[in-house]
Amino acid sequence: MDTYTLTITGANETFTVPDLTMNGNNYVSEAKVDTTAWPPMFKLTAKDSAGNTTDEYAHAKLLQQMQYNWDGGKWYLAFAPVSEQEITNLTLKAQVEYLAMIADADLEV
Repeated sequence: MDTYTLTITGANETFTVPDLTMNGNNYVSEAKVDTTAWPPMFKLTAKDSAGNTTDEYAHAKLLQQMQYNWDGGKWYLAFAPVSEQEITNLTLKAQVEYLAMIADADLEV
């Protein structure tokens, strides 16, 4: 059975998740993967045990991580590509938050 390694690349950090298997479109881990430091949007690259790239998304997100007792308590990770509209929305949200922060700073002076 092939194993897979995921590389999650954010703006400032890279995370590696080794020794995964596949079930359908889900990556499967024996233990829960710590995703708390992952950014909401990231580059996702998956490679098989031979080093071949099997999946690659320039903009991806984690949909969910679920544990299934029917499969021995393994953890399933599901990812999806981020749409251009979501990227636009996140960019606009960041710009509005930045402008609000500047406005608040000016009011405090």
